[in-house]
Amino acid sequence: MSARIETNPALIEWLRDYEEQPWRRFVRGLQERGELVDVAGVMVDARALFATRFRCDSKTCAMVDRPDGVESCCEEYYVEVTVAERDRIARRGAEVVEFLSRKDPARVKPDRDIATFFDDRNTIELRKEDNRCVFSYRDEAGQLWCGLHSLALEKGWPIESIKPTTCILFPLVVFRFENGDLLLTATSEEVERMFANPKESLKLPCLLKQAGDPMYVECRGAIETAFGKPFYARLAEAASEFRKNGSGT
Repeated sequence: MSARIETNPALIEWLRDYEEQPWRRFVRGLQERGELVDVAGVMVDARALFATRFRCDSKTCAMVDRPDGVESCCEEYYVEVTVAERDRIARRGAEVVEFLSRKDPARVKPDRDIATFFDDRNTIELRKEDNRCVFSYRDEAGQLWCGLHSLALEKGWPIESIKPTTCILFPLVVFRFENGDLLLTATSEEVERMFANPKESLKLPCLLKQAGDPMYVECRGAIETAFGKPFYARLAEAASEFRKNGSGT
């Protein structure tokens, strides 16, 4: 084994700045506008969580005859998963394939290998088939559904035991800084500029319409799954205080 040479501190600083600087500038902007709140040690984008309205309605975007220009997260978004998430799905591969072969028999055969559902190189992505997520299926009305979510409901499994965290959280975004700070925000044009492959989020009707409940209410299940129920209770209190102070109107 060769002797270890200490890495140039300037390189370490550059790497940190390259990764974090856009997010730090984003946080500073929230602070300057009075839109950053601390909830149990988590930095929360109050405008995104408390003032933005959101409703997940797949009949708007996931029907087979959706209008031109209307996008769907299950069709346009590529989902990257961790090794652990892939392995959790693979361990229940027989049940997943059996379920999808019932719901989508023209595409998924009963003897299909679960490994073929993943693009597994250095990153691990869920494949696209028929211009949609490989784990999705359409019902008789042409509406798109998540097969992993539906299977978990059918079997009585916790959703998070098989569905990837990225899919559970959408459109929420969590960023972890090197020092351990956490930022909770949501998908937007500004947020996605900080990713290597930005998506055209404003074309997604669920985000464009600004309909439904505030983001933190509609995404309660995802927030409780990721952060816990006590955190959500504190978040709801912060939302009430934010509105009481006349912010986000």
